[in-house]
Amino acid sequence: MNVIEDDDRIEMNRKKIVFVGLLGAVFLIAGLYFSSIDPKRSDFSFEYLGVGTWIGGIVFFVLYPKYKEITSFILGLLVLHSGVLLILKDQYSNQKHLGFLVFTAGVIIVLSSGFSDYMKNRKKK
Repeated sequence: MNVIEDDDRIEMNRKKIVFVGLLGAVFLIAGLYFSSIDPKRSDFSFEYLGVGTWIGGIVFFVLYPKYKEITSFILGLLVLHSGVLLILKDQYSNQKHLGFLVFTAGVIIVLSSGFSDYMKNRKKK
């Protein structure tokens, strides 16, 4: 019975991997299409979404299962520091609120990462 559950879980992960890969490809192709229509346009947001989706999928499916605490801690610090940069950057309209939300989310991710418990358990071994 455990074999069937493991096979179902592996099949579900494959479906998620394919979905994330296709979603990233859709964003990337849409960005390339829009930039080919109007080459003067310097907005690369769709390309960033596509590549970011692929990088997020790689991090989640490759690194996260092996090193959950470390990956959560590093990603939380990245989100936290990007929030600080958004707060300090005053040239954009209403970015302080977005920066505050991103900073708060980063703090929550860092605190819930379980990194301190991981370090305590690692020292005991």
